[in-house]
Amino acid sequence: MQKGSFSLLGLCFLYFSLVAGTQAECPLQLNPQRAVVRYGDSVEVTCNTSVLHQGMGWEASEGAVPKNTNQNLITWRVSELTEWDIKPYCYINCKTGDKDQCLVELPVTVYKTPDRVSISTVAHRGPMMEGKQYKLQCDVHNVAPVQNLTVKWYKGQTLLNQTTFTDTSETPVNETVTLLIRPDRADDGAQYWCEAELDLGADGPQPPPTNSSNPLNVEVHYKPLHSSSTEIIIKDDEATLDCTVKANPAPTYTWHSDHLEEKISSLVLKSSTLSPGNYTCTATNALGRDSKVFIVKSTGISIGFEKHRGPMIVGKQYELLCFIQNVYPSKIVAVRWHKLSQNNSKNLTVKWYKEQTLLNQTTYSDTSETPVNETATLLISPNKTDDGAQYWCEAELEAGGPQRYTKMSSEHLNITVHYKPIINVTKLPSTVPVFRGYPEVLVCEAEGNPKPTISWRLGTNKTERSEKLNITESTPEDLYCTANNSVGEDTRHVKVVLKEDYLPLIAGLIAVIVAFISVIFIFIYSIYYKTAKMGHYSLKDAKPSAQNGNIAQNGKHNPIPMKKLSQSNILA
Repeated sequence: MQKGSFSLLGLCFLYFSLVAGTQAECPLQLNPQRAVVRYGDSVEVTCNTSVLHQGMGWEASEGAVPKNTNQNLITWRVSELTEWDIKPYCYINCKTGDKDQCLVELPVTVYKTPDRVSISTVAHRGPMMEGKQYKLQCDVHNVAPVQNLTVKWYKGQTLLNQTTFTDTSETPVNETVTLLIRPDRADDGAQYWCEAELDLGADGPQPPPTNSSNPLNVEVHYKPLHSSSTEIIIKDDEATLDCTVKANPAPTYTWHSDHLEEKISSLVLKSSTLSPGNYTCTATNALGRDSKVFIVKSTGISIGFEKHRGPMIVGKQYELLCFIQNVYPSKIVAVRWHKLSQNNSKNLTVKWYKEQTLLNQTTYSDTSETPVNETATLLISPNKTDDGAQYWCEAELEAGGPQRYTKMSSEHLNITVHYKPIINVTKLPSTVPVFRGYPEVLVCEAEGNPKPTISWRLGTNKTERSEKLNITESTPEDLYCTANNSVGEDTRHVKVVLKEDYLPLIAGLIAVIVAFISVIFIFIYSIYYKTAKMGHYSLKDAKPSAQNGNIAQNGKHNPIPMKKLSQSNILA
């Protein structure tokens, strides 16, 4: 062996000796250290070393590089990579015969973006209905590798959901992802779409390649719904009642009132001849209808709530408003008051009533010569006894002259008060005995507004919705009745105590005793009857008698005398 060969082997031996005690590394560097290649594209990776060697090369099913002893840098190159699971590696030999060889594998990810991404609805065609649930489907066709795939759902530009995959397949696959939606009226005209994203890491293309579906335009059908159920219109020269409401399909409108001779089909009711009163507009489409009441008032007094409509809740505070427009009943009266008043002072008193009870009053002083508007307020905290009560306000104007006082009253405002349920405990005791074989019926009644729903909880996973509950010896020991409405709930705990009924056992024992006594009585009586009541006869010393009949024996006529025994004979 030549001196140069010994020197080369010494260097390799020295290198491996240095690294053997720390880590089993090959003196090879790959650039890049990981290859991410689109299916069918070219790829090129270099392998180099800084040590002397007996040969280095690339092993691969495509692009293999034969062993080379004269270079320290070799390149693995494929012009069109079409193998999904290719695993090339670079190797180096430090001794003749390839016995001391080490290698470094190149991680290769071959990817393919989807041929197509599509979105559709499952088992549905046409418009969607508000509040119903629908399923959307996203189909991703021919994509690899699937473990790097993320499917994202969007409504407009808002990300709704995303799905990743754990499949380790390296070849292209088809994937289907679904999304449940429950559209509302705000979703009418919205666009849903899905996107397939291949996140291949820092070595992959940046930003990650994406393929998106065409948008799915959603049409949502919904019934009309006005923003408020009532609107107060103060009539001056002309009243405009606008019933515009959003709905799909577009609604039709009808008006009716005690002041209209017939129903009117129109979106807007506009007339200077409208009389004060209530005008109801009904908007209707195929999904339903909704009505709105327009309260047309002449100049005068009206009553209403501040920032509230609908039922009130017990314990909460509400503000009532009393509106007084053009405080004088007419301009003529106002002028007359002005002329007759010495100090030109007018006092306005606003009184608040619940039914016929005066609740509060406020006095306003004003020296204005022209009619003015005023607003009075009243804070109320209703209780459940106020349900159905009527509130109203009254304006009383004091001025000089013969007509010193003038009064004007608002309409009566009916209120609805909601309060949480209260279970009637007198009808539902906390402890209930039940005898084996004798079922009982428990009644759970509750007062509340709205009318509460009653449910029984039996154990941990069984409930029954009913006011009445049949219980037996198999009923759980602890029962809970719950009364619930939109305001709150009330719960009553009932303990069922099992009792044994000993009455049948006692009755059976008495029956046995009576039967036993009866048997003994009958036995004694039968003995007495046989000995004391039945007659006995004796044939001893009997003589023939002419009156007695003859008894035939053995075919012979042989009369045998019969003698009746007396009582003394029987006892002897």
